[in-house]
Amino acid sequence: MEPFLPVPVLDSNNSVPVPENTTLADNNTANNQEVCDPVAPDTKIDDGDLVTGELGVERDKTFPEAGLSLERSPQSSDGADLIEKLLADEMEKLSVEENERTTFDIHGMAQESNDPENIDDLLEQLEQEIRKIPDRKAYEKAKYLNEEYVTGREFRLMFLRSEKFDVEASAQRIVTHLENKMDMFGGGPALARKLRMSDLNEDDLKALKSGAWQLLPGCDAAGRLVLALSPTCIDGSLAVECHLRAIVLMIMSILQTEMAQKKGVVIVMRWSGQSLQQVQQSILTQAQLMNKLRPGIPRKVVCVHILLSQKCLRPLVDGIRWFLHEELRTRIRVHYGDFEQLKFALQTFGIATDRFPFRPKNEPIDLEHHLQCIQSWSKQEEKGDTNIDILVPRRFDVLFGRGLHTRNHTGNLRAAHIADMFRDKYEAAGKYEKTAIAERIVTMIRESHGRFLKWEDDAWERVDQEDARNKISHLFRNTRNAGCPSKSKVSPSDGSAIGKATSTEGDSLASALSKRAKSDSRQQSPQRIQKRRQRKS
Repeated sequence: MEPFLPVPVLDSNNSVPVPENTTLADNNTANNQEVCDPVAPDTKIDDGDLVTGELGVERDKTFPEAGLSLERSPQSSDGADLIEKLLADEMEKLSVEENERTTFDIHGMAQESNDPENIDDLLEQLEQEIRKIPDRKAYEKAKYLNEEYVTGREFRLMFLRSEKFDVEASAQRIVTHLENKMDMFGGGPALARKLRMSDLNEDDLKALKSGAWQLLPGCDAAGRLVLALSPTCIDGSLAVECHLRAIVLMIMSILQTEMAQKKGVVIVMRWSGQSLQQVQQSILTQAQLMNKLRPGIPRKVVCVHILLSQKCLRPLVDGIRWFLHEELRTRIRVHYGDFEQLKFALQTFGIATDRFPFRPKNEPIDLEHHLQCIQSWSKQEEKGDTNIDILVPRRFDVLFGRGLHTRNHTGNLRAAHIADMFRDKYEAAGKYEKTAIAERIVTMIRESHGRFLKWEDDAWERVDQEDARNKISHLFRNTRNAGCPSKSKVSPSDGSAIGKATSTEGDSLASALSKRAKSDSRQQSPQRIQKRRQRKS
């Protein structure tokens, strides 16, 4: 058997003949392992092969020295082992700081990056670099249509942050972004403003609603948005351009938020219910799609999790990993196992799976939350709000409403803890002082990027200051006798959240916990117990 699997060449329709073959299940049985062994004829690879053409990867001399073909994915376990060794060696070459930062990013312990102090100087340099690019027709047309948008601080910061404030790379990415945008959406008004759902045609909307790309209901432990990719949902009857426009709309809408630009986005991909050849074709199609988008999309993917039910796909996946850009392949994690094992693996990386859209075995993906998001998104646009980040509550957001999901939301638990810290002062205060304390807590939550959200008309809405203050007062009333929520209901990340909030008041996390311990001890004192008994009698 040959050690490598030839990379198939895509035809003009971006597809290859796919034999209907074995289906991937969630159980790693011996039979499944046997039928999944990749066997493919030796096909000729032309100049447009996956490595040099589709993914644009430079030829690394380490690859042939290790005995791996630049034009084929490894087929055997030995080839996969060799690639994993090369990837491990590549990680070892990173500096301690780079390795640590990558590990923290992947495990959801990342810190929000701050903009440099000389940001105004960098913006001026960016304009100069753009003028040096000779072919910038799309840029000039967009500038003519809406100069305020194209030269605006918000638009340009998005690209500067993605390139770690490399002005030359940012300039080229802006020009390429507008060229791609004009190719996909035309040279009309959409070129020189934020994209809207109304810019999609009927087939584009079908691609968007298919659920191939969708936002998870919650953020990860670091407060980052999580994009779920399910290639099995891709509608093959639609043109590739329809999927491209839908993906660009979603990604650009997400990356236009400051939180996503600073913290990045996590991607989770899962293949299920496909034969080996279908999975291979699906991976190649996704690589081709992303290769078309990559040069013009602000780069802010901090981690990619690939979920697979069969270990027999390891050679194929490891080959694809090696072909990717060096910066991205160190941030890819591949997980194998049945459905519950895959969910647990994601949880160890700080990704909640209680409302996961993926389903066991060959069951169709859950589209309820995705379609709800699209409906909310559409209603927001009707109101003139194109900010997509309101679709998914963030970790520190305080949610209005009833139900277990609302009560156990991290932001609500955190707000209850903060209220508990101020409980003694609040109980001893007069009416106006209580209002001032509630205002103070609202400010603390908002300064730590928390929002107060209410579900109205099938969409999350921001509430005003008065409603937010009333919510905090309501927490004080609810926790007066019950105390704050138990620690068992709070995720490990909440401790740092409280510490961050109390640091605004000059208290460390240790002193905050000390205050809570004293408060608990006071509640259990004999005098208090006696008073409670007297009140009950």
